[in-house]
Amino acid sequence: MLNSKTNTENDEVDLQKIFFIFWRRKFLIAGIFSLFVLAGGYYAVKMTTPIYQAYSVTMVSSQAEKIIDLPSVLAQLGTDDVALQSEIEVIRSRILLGKVVDTLNLTADPEFNGALSEPTAVSKLVAYVKSLLPTGSEPVSKAVAPERTRDRVVSALLDHFTASVVPDTTTFRITVSSENPEKAALIADTIAEQYVQRQIDVKRGATVDAIDWLSERVAELKVALEKSENAVKQFKTDTPLTTPEVLSGLERQLKSIRDRISETRQRVAASDALFAKLEQASNYEDKAVLLGDPTLIDLSATAPGNRNDAARFNTRMETLLVDRRRDAAEIKSQLASLETAETALETKIQTESSAYLELEQLTREAEANRTLYEYFLARLKETSAQQGVQQADSVILSYAVVPEIASAPKKKRIVLLAGLMGLVLGGLLSLLLEMRNKTFKTSQELEELTGLPVVGMLPLVPAKHRGDFFHYLQTHSTSPFAEAMRNLRTSVVLANLDSPPQVIMLSSSIPGEGKTTSSIALALNFVSMGKKVLLVEGDLRRLTFHWYFGNSKNDAGLISVLSGKKTLEEAVFHHDELDIDILFGERSTKNAADVLSSRKMDELLREARSKYDFIIVDAPPVLIVPDARVLSQFVDSILFLVKWDSTHQNQVEEAIRSFEEGKVEGLVLNQIDPDGFKRYGYNYGYGYGYAAHYGDKYYDMDGD
Repeated sequence: MLNSKTNTENDEVDLQKIFFIFWRRKFLIAGIFSLFVLAGGYYAVKMTTPIYQAYSVTMVSSQAEKIIDLPSVLAQLGTDDVALQSEIEVIRSRILLGKVVDTLNLTADPEFNGALSEPTAVSKLVAYVKSLLPTGSEPVSKAVAPERTRDRVVSALLDHFTASVVPDTTTFRITVSSENPEKAALIADTIAEQYVQRQIDVKRGATVDAIDWLSERVAELKVALEKSENAVKQFKTDTPLTTPEVLSGLERQLKSIRDRISETRQRVAASDALFAKLEQASNYEDKAVLLGDPTLIDLSATAPGNRNDAARFNTRMETLLVDRRRDAAEIKSQLASLETAETALETKIQTESSAYLELEQLTREAEANRTLYEYFLARLKETSAQQGVQQADSVILSYAVVPEIASAPKKKRIVLLAGLMGLVLGGLLSLLLEMRNKTFKTSQELEELTGLPVVGMLPLVPAKHRGDFFHYLQTHSTSPFAEAMRNLRTSVVLANLDSPPQVIMLSSSIPGEGKTTSSIALALNFVSMGKKVLLVEGDLRRLTFHWYFGNSKNDAGLISVLSGKKTLEEAVFHHDELDIDILFGERSTKNAADVLSSRKMDELLREARSKYDFIIVDAPPVLIVPDARVLSQFVDSILFLVKWDSTHQNQVEEAIRSFEEGKVEGLVLNQIDPDGFKRYGYNYGYGYGYAAHYGDKYYDMDGD
């Protein structure tokens, strides 16, 4: 019964098995390896163009030498990583490389201008194929603008060189690859020189631009200075000016006037208050006290009772009031004069101060313009002094040396990689062939696929012709084949001790798997045990027994017995030398399957059971004709032969599936090549499994 599923695959990689896969295909791998090595060597020597590398070295100077101690228009380059990487991009800029292309006229060099090189055979073929294809448009002109040609050459130059920062330094290494060593060195030096020259040109251009700008600015400032100075002069001419000292005196005079005005206002207020109180006074005494006159004070005591004194009091008071009113009028007049003088002085001071402040503003503006003019004029002179003495921030440390040895191709590396590719391809091809080789190499594989036991493993018999087969068996009684056949016989006999099989049929999937030789050998092995054996040639379509037994074939055979023309005893041929009975096959006009499935065949085998210990039937292949399946209904057990490393797994599965379940006693892995068996990593001997490699030595021992 076939297994419904195979055992689960082991995830572990069997390195020994992989090794033996490669070992079996060693000649294939060696051939592919040799082919790749030869191809790699031919490519490295004949087909590749030597490439030479040259490099120059530049350094960013952290302390540039100054010819004149004047501030530069541009700041010095930094030495941090960002600044150095920025300079790498400057070196790789298309503007700088364009100058290199123009300087060396690389547009006329076929190495950089591919349009000048001879077209290869492949490119000619591609162009020819394109010419045959319909484009559907007008042909494109091959003329290329000089600018585009120059751009392509610049791009090619970019591919031919690298620029890098030497680790832990401020130096750049400019490496150029070329087919010509002198050209590689020349381009490397030119790139370095153009890089240094570019720094000078940038500084020179910046200096010229700064001079132009400063010149314009100085001219503008000069005009502004002249205008501001003229304004100061014109203001002094048109406006009467005073000095700060005079202004200070006027301020003091104004303060004095204001003090007097304050004092006069107090006197006016006191006078007004006096008159107001006099108007409110009702008796002579209050009036006399307010006026403070002694005469009135004396008269105030008698005036209320003496009319004359009252008249004298009034007359005296009127006189005093007239004087007081005159004094009050004079004080008020004096106050008005002081206020007028104050107003006039304030106006004068304000006018003089405004003029002085305006003059100060004009003067300061003129001074500021003069300061700016003098600064820009000095900067213009400093910048003009720097013109023509600019220095680059980088210097060339080392010019390129013309290389003597090509840096590419690495011939040894190419050959090594080609060999490695050959080994990999050979290994992959070996694994692919192994994966496609769905044959059986071990009994374990056969058992896992079919679910049936392997009862025998028969080596390949070293006999070139069928006639040599018996001679080999007779002269090599202890050969691996003989011992393997004994093991097979033992397995068949011991398979069922209670009811050992008597009629045994041997078959296979397809022709050429050794079932006939195995049938004969098994029958002879039973004979050697003293058993009476009948060997039946059951393949009526391809009669081969006479090739083994020579001219000993009888006129009668299996068909004669089945047709009733001969009895079994009359048709059987007894081989005296081998002591075995043989029932040869015969040609028949009827279909062999119909003949073998008849009741007569069953009766024949029943009769043979009563006369022989074992009947060995050599049946035809299962997948070719249905004869074996027809015979299987009359036999006790079937030995199914599988040719080692030859029969496909699908063939075995299909063939075994065609038999009735339980009929196949066991499987026989046949025609094993011991040397090939070892190439798969196994040792073939008389035994089985892990003890098999002891078999050859065991039978060579004198005794134990």
